[in-house]
Amino acid sequence: MKEKLYNVLNKIYGGAMLFAFFTGFIPVIPFIIAIVIGGTAGEAIALFMYNKVYPVSFTVASVSVIVGLVAMYIRGEKSLSVESYGKKE
Repeated sequence: MKEKLYNVLNKIYGGAMLFAFFTGFIPVIPFIIAIVIGGTAGEAIALFMYNKVYPVSFTVASVSVIVGLVAMYIRGEKSLSVESYGKKE
């Protein structure tokens, strides 16, 4: 049961992070176009991207990080701990 839940959470985490990456990366093109166009049209494009696209991207990224942490907790992984990974002598 735990392994099945981990797999589902891991898939949700991967898909959400992929979505967040592309929603953060794709607006680069409109920002470049806004810089080239300039004026009020460029400002409108940049403000739309800033006000409508980036908040969604940040929200999805934040939620997916929480899902990833829950998945690691369920699996028992300790990737965020300060324990040494090397061999103990």
